[in-house]
Amino acid sequence: MKIDLHIHTDESDGSCSALEIIKLAAETGINCLSITNHDTVVGLEETVYEGIKAGIEIIPGIEISAMDQKTKRKVHILGYGFKPEAEHITELCAPVLKRRQVRSLEQIEILQKYGFQIKAEDVLKKRQGRTIYKQHIMAELVAKGYTDEIYSDLYQSLFKGDGICAGDIEYADVFAAVQAIKNDGGIAVLAHPGYQDTYYLVPELARNGLDGIELNHEKHSAEDQRRIRNLAAKYRLLQTGGSDFHGTYGSVKGLGKLVCPEQEFTRLKELVDTRFFFLQNIVYRAGKILAALAMKQQKKIFLQKNEYHNLVTNFDYETEKYLVGEIKERFPDDSFMTEEATVDRDETGKYLWIIDPIDGTTNFVSVGKDFAVSVALYKNGEPVMGVVYDVMKDNLYVGAQNFGAWLNGHNVCLKKDNVLLSEAIVDFSLTSMLQMQKKYAVDLLKIQPLIRGHRSCGVPSLAICRLVIGELDLYLSAQLALWDYAAAIIFAAEADAFIFIGNSKNKAKDEEKLVVICNNKKMFGDLKEQLFNKKIKGQMISQRQKNKR
Repeated sequence: MKIDLHIHTDESDGSCSALEIIKLAAETGINCLSITNHDTVVGLEETVYEGIKAGIEIIPGIEISAMDQKTKRKVHILGYGFKPEAEHITELCAPVLKRRQVRSLEQIEILQKYGFQIKAEDVLKKRQGRTIYKQHIMAELVAKGYTDEIYSDLYQSLFKGDGICAGDIEYADVFAAVQAIKNDGGIAVLAHPGYQDTYYLVPELARNGLDGIELNHEKHSAEDQRRIRNLAAKYRLLQTGGSDFHGTYGSVKGLGKLVCPEQEFTRLKELVDTRFFFLQNIVYRAGKILAALAMKQQKKIFLQKNEYHNLVTNFDYETEKYLVGEIKERFPDDSFMTEEATVDRDETGKYLWIIDPIDGTTNFVSVGKDFAVSVALYKNGEPVMGVVYDVMKDNLYVGAQNFGAWLNGHNVCLKKDNVLLSEAIVDFSLTSMLQMQKKYAVDLLKIQPLIRGHRSCGVPSLAICRLVIGELDLYLSAQLALWDYAAAIIFAAEADAFIFIGNSKNKAKDEEKLVVICNNKKMFGDLKEQLFNKKIKGQMISQRQKNKR
């Protein structure tokens, strides 16, 4: 197994994009990697998505630029496996990024004063809103013909010693860096202590929560490695490693040339929560299996409750067994609520997986498209993350609490947020029409003159996700079980959709409920006023309330 846990992309001071890194990793046989950009976690979900497609495991990572306030020595702290929202890390690092940007623009001004024909707007345009580093300034000087390479004599004379652009910014406190990583659920590792001569900090850092020390690094000699192994043994620290790859902006030209010891990586994964990557990966893999089967295999079809519209196939069962098996192997203490009941229901665990193996079985059987794999993860009774995979369209929808909504690795928000009810395209089924009349004495036929049009895709999770990206404006169902909507509703809430869940007669999680989702509160108010006659009570979820759902 080949594991590279120290890589930089163009989000900080590397030359390659996340996609380019994944392609290089696949070509060089890397099984697992971590992008450890300086002071930012931007691009994490894109990297995870590309890693899933390539079959490469991604560990969330960062390299925090810190300082020992006593000695004023620079110290780098690597963080791994933290929660995707990384709120404490982001809060600590945001001021550092701002100071770095200000300093870089000052350095460009200094170069201009000394006659260098370099423009800040040119560098800013190439960076596309990302922080400017010395490497980007030097790349512009190379482009202008002042030197042949970034780390040339010109670089040394400008940015080192008494150079006109020398001088550094204020960095985060090293102990605060360790604490921020720990507060976000990650593990903290002292980066390349041989390079920065920070061995002296290990005892105090270990007392303050340090989990590991970087063993394999291009700047480490055999003596450095001997010293690191001794410190790791004394303070019970992990020993990590990686190439510190920066592409053309670094000295190491080969990704994966230096790696993390496999046994140490196994220990690392035992210390962090890897569910963020794991959930997306297993849903994607299950979907790929279904895609191959959708139009090729004979399906054994069963009727539930002797209802022709309530189908289940052998692939529903097999997909659910696959998902449950993968989860049990990785997280044996977790609990399950599944549609097909292939595993004993148990809601007592800290983590609860809510699984709909094929949402849209009728579509799967009849037309071989418009069906999804849908899995939600709850922690201590609260929704944490949901993944819906539109199998045949190859669209992976991800919602993670306080991290946002993502489609194929790209952040999304509600496409349309001011549509009137009279302009709305609405999704509801004939079954919902019957149940609305039966349960609430509401005649859904009366909605026809109030809206622009009606559709029914027959897949609750996909309808909700498609509402977010602008293909629908309102979704209504009179009776959804939690597994029908649990994953999609996390995606919708993180995208700022308006959500209404009807009141329950009891607190059973699997009781079928009224679910209404639309792109603004006014639309729901008009719907309730003109159609529901204020008869229906329930919980309204807005962006500000979403974490209370």
